[in-house]
Amino acid sequence: MASRSVATGRARGDPANSESAQQLVEAAIDLMRERDTLDVSFVDIAERAGHPQGLIGYYFGNKQGLLVAALERSIARALAQLESLLAADYDPVEKMRMHLNGIAEAYYRFPFFNRLLQAMVRDGSPEYAARLTQRLIQPMMDAQAAIIDAGVAQGVFRPVDKKLFYFATVGAADGLNAARFILGGALGQEIDAESSKRNAAAIIDFFLAGLMSRD
Repeated sequence: MASRSVATGRARGDPANSESAQQLVEAAIDLMRERDTLDVSFVDIAERAGHPQGLIGYYFGNKQGLLVAALERSIARALAQLESLLAADYDPVEKMRMHLNGIAEAYYRFPFFNRLLQAMVRDGSPEYAARLTQRLIQPMMDAQAAIIDAGVAQGVFRPVDKKLFYFATVGAADGLNAARFILGGALGQEIDAESSKRNAAAIIDFFLAGLMSRD
């Protein structure tokens, strides 16, 4: 059923229940990933999805609405996996190992995520930025903090600044993808599944070693 936009008064479709809307989101994600840029046009997105350009406005209102949907789709799988991980019967060390591997994998699959999130937070109002953070980032931070707290309680992890630890791990996972032009142009190396696996292994080694108790 269509809803009505408060800002424009025009009817809006429900993207959550539309296969066409989800195909538009996937097209936007694919284009940003392939071109390594946030600057993708409605024309290109609609052509890739095989739908009229007007459907983007109908389902998402504007480009910002579509990009929010792309952000949510990009992180949805990671959040679902993290929720399952927290509920699983693993010790904190193994949970952190799996969590760090999941972060590296997510940023390999969606290398544009940090840039897109920062751009939307920068260009939006403080209220909008807070809402995006609460929906997309805070659940990840809270889950990672819970793993750390469990490890500290068991004596296997040492206390750390959990907020700084989170941003350090995300920065490390994003770093390889952010440097793709340096790797490709200057070093002649491509970012592929194998290099992503090596990057994940290095992140796990570095951060898990730094987190372990000194006792």
